[in-house]
Amino acid sequence: MSMPTETKEIVEQYARRVSEARVSKLERYGLKIALAERKGAKATDTDGKTYYDCYCSGGKQVLGHRRPEIVSAMREAIKQCDLGNFILMSAQKAALAKTLSNITPGNLKNTVFGVSRGEANDFAMKLSRGATGKKEVVCFEGASHGQTAFALTATDDPGQEKLFGPLIPMFKRVPADEAALEKAVTDKTAAVIIEPIQSDAGVIFKQASLLKQARAVCDRHGAALIFDEGQTAFGRSGLLFESERSGVAPDILTVAQGMGGGMYPITATIFTSRLNRFMLTHPLVHLSTFGGADIGCMVAMATIELIKKDQLCKNAEERGRQLLEGLNRIVESSSVLKEARGAGLLIGVEADGAARAEKFISALAASGVIALPAPANPAVVRFTPPIDILQNEIDEILDATEKAAKQ
Repeated sequence: MSMPTETKEIVEQYARRVSEARVSKLERYGLKIALAERKGAKATDTDGKTYYDCYCSGGKQVLGHRRPEIVSAMREAIKQCDLGNFILMSAQKAALAKTLSNITPGNLKNTVFGVSRGEANDFAMKLSRGATGKKEVVCFEGASHGQTAFALTATDDPGQEKLFGPLIPMFKRVPADEAALEKAVTDKTAAVIIEPIQSDAGVIFKQASLLKQARAVCDRHGAALIFDEGQTAFGRSGLLFESERSGVAPDILTVAQGMGGGMYPITATIFTSRLNRFMLTHPLVHLSTFGGADIGCMVAMATIELIKKDQLCKNAEERGRQLLEGLNRIVESSSVLKEARGAGLLIGVEADGAARAEKFISALAASGVIALPAPANPAVVRFTPPIDILQNEIDEILDATEKAAKQ
């Protein structure tokens, strides 16, 4: 089977067979391109132009493109095994589940694997309902948890609800306010689900006091506390898990984007032994056709080992500080950019409205930087480069960004 190689042919075929509307949207961002060669923090399009990838497919390329150690792990995995059997046991599944239990905060002992962030969060909420025997789920304004049923219901997107509703009943949405949370959680609450940083809402931080309040009210009412770290785990925010910053441990932790090192789709829902009692009597209650594929488990193990061995959480924190300080200097001298905020290498730059953010994104592309808006707040341009990025590469990204901000 031959693949198109010329940009024009790729764009025409994509528009015809995938999404013409998406092509039009990307054109407004100055990104009517097709990526070809990819390595490290950079990607080259089919016309030969090279970009710094500060989008990394929503943070999935946490170690950049085709990191050699992860490519080697993938090759070794293919030599040893295949997808495996999603019901039967394997050494790969057992080893990764043990590793996750050892490195996650709190007392999380058991794992169910998936392939998408939404799937991981769906199971977290299903488990909460099944284990507690209660139905209500408390979620937050600005939340984004995925596109599957439970996850979409917990996501704050009225447009999706209008298109696809009615969604799953018995969800309560509250502002990020301790008093509102206190009032919302009752003896009927199965779970509270929260992102320590709301990335899709424009890199919005949840205060440690709110996370501590969530822990307290869940304990008081026998509800499960779910931390969705799909976009923050594995070093993205400068810590292995962002929830470590608050010192609050959840009953359920979901991890997604960075877990497969940008090479294989794999996610996980990790939970306490108390909640696992439900699984003892319902062992096949949640099945994922490709979840916990043996190849994916081996790639995930290699990703975690590399992050720890090369101290990439520390690198993300240091390079993130460098990038954020540089972006703040650019914001100070800009008439269209209002604020830069972030943790580690999860950073948002807020423009004076979505239209100006779109022009800024297009100018970034022209200057050789790929960045895209936060889905739920298009006035915010997110910068999520690989966590193994180098100091001189951040300098070059800042030079290009300064040039773009002046256009």
